[in-house]
Amino acid sequence: MIDTHAHLFLDDYNPDKCAAIDRALAAGVELMVLPGVDAGSIPQIAEVHSLRPHSTAPCAGLHPTELKDDWTAQLQTIIDELCSRRQPYVAVGETGLDLYWDKTNLQAQLEALEAQIDLADRLGLPLILHCREALKPMLDLMKGRKGRLPLAVFHSFGGTDDDLTAIRRIMPQAYFGINGIVTFKNATLRDVLPAIGLRHIVLETDSPWLAPVPMRGKRNESSYLVHTAAHIAGHLGIGLPELDAITTANARELFAL
Repeated sequence: MIDTHAHLFLDDYNPDKCAAIDRALAAGVELMVLPGVDAGSIPQIAEVHSLRPHSTAPCAGLHPTELKDDWTAQLQTIIDELCSRRQPYVAVGETGLDLYWDKTNLQAQLEALEAQIDLADRLGLPLILHCREALKPMLDLMKGRKGRLPLAVFHSFGGTDDDLTAIRRIMPQAYFGINGIVTFKNATLRDVLPAIGLRHIVLETDSPWLAPVPMRGKRNESSYLVHTAAHIAGHLGIGLPELDAITTANARELFAL
């Protein structure tokens, strides 16, 4: 299995960040994609990747909730880093729009997102998209680019059938990252899985958040991906090995692994 979204470089995993990676490997998760959230993530991800280079894949990006007063300088640092190719970066992200926490800086979020779309297009890298209560402005931005869109994954997707239809109208090749939310008692996401289709699903944890049932309430980690995978397989009526094979192939295609 591949965990396509895990923040295992955060201080939540101190003092031994590699312990969580090793537990994941023992559980059958062979690779963990590490999305950045700001310029400060760059050295943190580089350190973890240097310790487990064959089981981690680094990314860099500016998260919409991390747009501080110095966001343009932070973004430039991230752009310079990705262009340097110092690390084997597999995606630009995590980037996107978030109107849940702050609705006052939408214009800045749009500018930061478009700059990162341009960067992904220039470097031939996919996008890891965070979209919370901001689907319409995000799709308006994507539509305005007239088809010049990199391959992308909607990370931590929790939308409806209507949201899925709207996304596919503009981004028909998009992937959807499914995490522990799908295992929650009142989750409606599981009912959208057939419409997404296995060909466009990738697995993720969003560690350290959103631990799946039966680990809900604990600090999440990549080893828990097996619980989310088993839940999806059971709901779709297929075997876990089949789900593993398809979603792993999807992740390899998305990130050119």
